[in-house]
Amino acid sequence: MSSAPSPRTITPRLDAIDLMLRDLNTRHDEIRHRAAFRGCTRELLTVQQELVDYLLAKKHQLLGVDTSTSIPTGDPL
Repeated sequence: MSSAPSPRTITPRLDAIDLMLRDLNTRHDEIRHRAAFRGCTRELLTVQQELVDYLLAKKHQLLGVDTSTSIPTGDPL
């Protein structure tokens, strides 16, 4: 019995990941303003980048992409 997900279950998962990545890469001024007011802008951007990296890794895993050659990430968004 294979533990690999079927293509039928992968597509909605990939769609959800793509939507979340789009949202994370969208500038949310209200949230950034709140982070600045609370003094946690740097931490917010760090967490945001960590989430993007995690979702990209999950996406590559679902697609069967070899991630052994890591692509360096730039500064947090």
